[in-house]
Amino acid sequence: MDNLVEDSWPTWLKIMENGAVGEARTRSFLIDRFWVLERSVDTDGADFLIQRRTTTQRFTDRVPPRVGVIQAKYFQDRRTTHYIPKSYVVDDKGMPLEGFFALLHVGREDDGEMYLLSARQIVNTLSISSTHSPESYVVGTTALQGTFRINARKLALDQIEHSLKSQTYYQSAAFLDKLNIPYRRFSEDDIDFPWTLPLPNPVGEIPKMFVEQKEELRKIVFDMEEVLGAIDAVLTEKDPRRALELMDALRYHVDGYGKITFGGRGDFNWGDFPDALDTHDRWRQGLQTDGLLEPYIAMGDKLQVALVSHTAAHPLTDKGSFLQAIIEYDRDTLNVIELSVKSGTAAEREPEIKTPGHVRMASSLGEWVPRKIKPMDYTIENVWWNVMRYVIEERYPDPHFD
Repeated sequence: MDNLVEDSWPTWLKIMENGAVGEARTRSFLIDRFWVLERSVDTDGADFLIQRRTTTQRFTDRVPPRVGVIQAKYFQDRRTTHYIPKSYVVDDKGMPLEGFFALLHVGREDDGEMYLLSARQIVNTLSISSTHSPESYVVGTTALQGTFRINARKLALDQIEHSLKSQTYYQSAAFLDKLNIPYRRFSEDDIDFPWTLPLPNPVGEIPKMFVEQKEELRKIVFDMEEVLGAIDAVLTEKDPRRALELMDALRYHVDGYGKITFGGRGDFNWGDFPDALDTHDRWRQGLQTDGLLEPYIAMGDKLQVALVSHTAAHPLTDKGSFLQAIIEYDRDTLNVIELSVKSGTAAEREPEIKTPGHVRMASSLGEWVPRKIKPMDYTIENVWWNVMRYVIEERYPDPHFD
């Protein structure tokens, strides 16, 4: 009956109602993680401006906190089409803007669904209207595909927050890059969100490896900067003798053949990094295709919480004592059926179990632990990593080792 009444409403009233529903749902979603700001005028596609919850940065600071831009769209049904102006999504060079997201709402009450697209996903996925003015991306059924559907609110909020973290670094660099060769500041946050998903990569941690490779390249940039500075000083010097003295600064960069070389010891193949990316992609895409990404992440979160809670109540103190996790799960859905954690002496340690749907693994409080990592934290990480790697590797084995 309610639907019949709504069908009789005039178009202008439906538009107002849909807009109110979309904005209310958007605010409810965002406020769990961010400070939600509003504009009195909607420009640059900003239905909402969001800020990470922090008291250490103010808008009056030299480098103020970075805000994200969220545009909410409500779809009366899947035949609805919206448009997002291209200028909202990309900069003047056509690059996707960090921090811009479209949050799409479909359906009512228990049938309500949300879809999240970053600026990069909009650029890579949606077409541009040839008739709409201003030039705009077409937000229709293509945007409402399973890849973008929000199945786990935490994971979607993580994606938005990660984008804001990365954006903060870019803004800081923009203020400080005054050199002919800019000094690029980067951290493990400066990487696309899918590569941060907690998949236990057997090659290494991708964000960490990415930073290490960048640091090697930055050493070469430092050498280039020194040479550029020395040459520039000579070119602008009017005293010939002083110029000869300045040339002496170049001798550390000249090889035995009188040539200036850079990166002679650099690894431009990036070692095992491509293998790490391939493994991560294979697992992530497999999980997403099977609709199991959110359950797998949830399983890892539950295991992490259980391990931390147990060791807080029963800390490992003796070398050789073990921490063990036992997990039973539905192999088809990856939903956890039963999860338990125990610890004890080396003599009490039980043998491993590694079968589809049932895993028991343990790790000892070892003698060797990487610097700056607490032995207990390292043990927790080992148990988590071994269990979660078996779960995903059993389902998506490496095709090269079949």
